[in-house]
Amino acid sequence: MQELYIQAEAFLSSMKQFDGIHYDASHWENRLLEIKKEIAQSGTYTHSPQELEFGAKLAWRNSNRCIGRHFWRQLDVFDCRQIDDYSAITNALERHVSSAFNKGAIKSTVSIFAPRHTTQAKTPDTVTILNHQLIRYGGFKQKDGSIIGDPHSLRFTEACLKNGWKPNEQSDFTPLPWILKINGSYQPVYDVFHQKPELLNEVLIEHPENKAFKDLGLKWYTTPILSDMALVIGGIIYPCAPFNGWYMGTEIGARNLADEARYNTLPKIAQLFGYDQKTDRSLWRDRAIIELNRAVLYSFDRDAVKIGDHHALSRQFEKFCKNEVDAKRTITGDWTWLIPPISASQTPTFSQEFDPTVTQHTNFFYQKSELNPSKNATGKCPYHLA
Repeated sequence: MQELYIQAEAFLSSMKQFDGIHYDASHWENRLLEIKKEIAQSGTYTHSPQELEFGAKLAWRNSNRCIGRHFWRQLDVFDCRQIDDYSAITNALERHVSSAFNKGAIKSTVSIFAPRHTTQAKTPDTVTILNHQLIRYGGFKQKDGSIIGDPHSLRFTEACLKNGWKPNEQSDFTPLPWILKINGSYQPVYDVFHQKPELLNEVLIEHPENKAFKDLGLKWYTTPILSDMALVIGGIIYPCAPFNGWYMGTEIGARNLADEARYNTLPKIAQLFGYDQKTDRSLWRDRAIIELNRAVLYSFDRDAVKIGDHHALSRQFEKFCKNEVDAKRTITGDWTWLIPPISASQTPTFSQEFDPTVTQHTNFFYQKSELNPSKNATGKCPYHLA
């Protein structure tokens, strides 16, 4: 209980630093006394709506691996802590998908469900989302060992099928259903994008010059809503808090569609452009990945869907860094995540140094996954819940 109070105190100290203008001096002392008393009586404490909203924003600000932190104050926060009915939960998640898309003007959004029962270790979480993201494509293993769709989703797709999911088709871009648990009990698999296709917004990938590019049939969804991480605010754990920003083009064009362990499209793109693939010294991979990224940015712009490019976002992140320096605060960050996967040396982030310390009292953390045990930390990782 003492550790929880220390984390609550650290959180309120940050809130006072960044948001103190809204309260008089006595507010902070009185609030700490309230929290101390509540923890002594119940072993936990409850955030006010204002604390919840600011805490979610602060957690984004403290996320060392996010290059979009410059916009942390713009996060939309949905307080879903009192929702524990299956229908109401799915309605809240559908609202998140629709609101975050915002007709293409993607809004950073988080939906926060009930906190973990800190005083009853064996009590299951009120709401659990087993999906990695609320929107993701399935991966279907064939009898010959090949995979249709996204290999990253293979294990989760198998779990969906075992739990009764019957997709209309098994394609490279079949959207996955949702698997939820309420109070530890599995709920029926919800094929949300089959039942409500208007919620699924995708961009068909075309190239600005090479008209044959569209024959590859590539596309991607517009909104990356992470749903398997835990949000921690002042030591209180919210195990279900799906959140999103907007895409940086390289996430799709240099990773999701390009990685050999994912969609592995570069050989097809190189062939389309007539690049020599006999030797890597021809730099066919580099040339193909640039054209793929050009196509991604062009297609999102064509459809008026918000997306960042690695040059613009790096410059915006530099503003965040400058603000920290001007305020004489240490710039925390994970350099390996903050540099883009292409043209890294051409961005200002490449030559920046960061303090790798992870703020523990308020942040987003990875947590144990029963469907993806490979994601669970094997040692003491500062980005995972203890």
